[in-house]
Amino acid sequence: MDDDHSDGEGFGPQKYTGIKMEVTDWSPAAKAAFENQVGRCIGSKIKAPFALNPEVYVLPMDNVLATKGTGVVTSVPSDSPDDCQTLYDLRKKAAFYKIDPSWAAIDPIPVISTPSYGDLIAPALLTELKIQSQKDTKQLAEAKEIAYKEGFYNGTMLVGEFKGQSVQDAKAKVRERMLEAGLAFAYAEPEGLIISRSADECVIALMDQWYLDYGEEVWRTQVEK
Repeated sequence: MDDDHSDGEGFGPQKYTGIKMEVTDWSPAAKAAFENQVGRCIGSKIKAPFALNPEVYVLPMDNVLATKGTGVVTSVPSDSPDDCQTLYDLRKKAAFYKIDPSWAAIDPIPVISTPSYGDLIAPALLTELKIQSQKDTKQLAEAKEIAYKEGFYNGTMLVGEFKGQSVQDAKAKVRERMLEAGLAFAYAEPEGLIISRSADECVIALMDQWYLDYGEEVWRTQVEK
């Protein structure tokens, strides 16, 4: 019930798609973490559904929220300015991020073609807006908005089963294919932080419990008997 919240009233559920990524080789730190009960996946090799690279590494990213989903997200440096700048930063500062330089030695692969920015919209926007670091949050937010609108409304798929189709049409089809193949699952999270009156953070779940309408006459009559 919305008025049972002390904070976050008005927020509803937001739908997400959880992508199942297969770990093919755990990093040494992750292997050790199983014994210490502390998770650390950086450097692990994974396979992601429909990815063009057969295997990629789990890499650190400043703006990934560990409180959302699993804390591991797929990266599309060809079309996401945030992902592309992260890749550039990891290449330049591998020692700072404590990664093996070879983990970030990949180039953005064209996935979507746009009329205004060609096949690599993210690198083009980083250059156009003079973005140099993940710390350039204001410019990255502007680039993200441009990339999303241009890619979603005007973009055409360059790869995969739906090559040649508009991104608007392909997005829902790709999601459906993943769900059908068991490579993803649908779930929901609150649109923002919701705190209950008992000071607990709320999640979205479908459980075998329901609110009772104590004023319902038939139910009340049965109980009183």
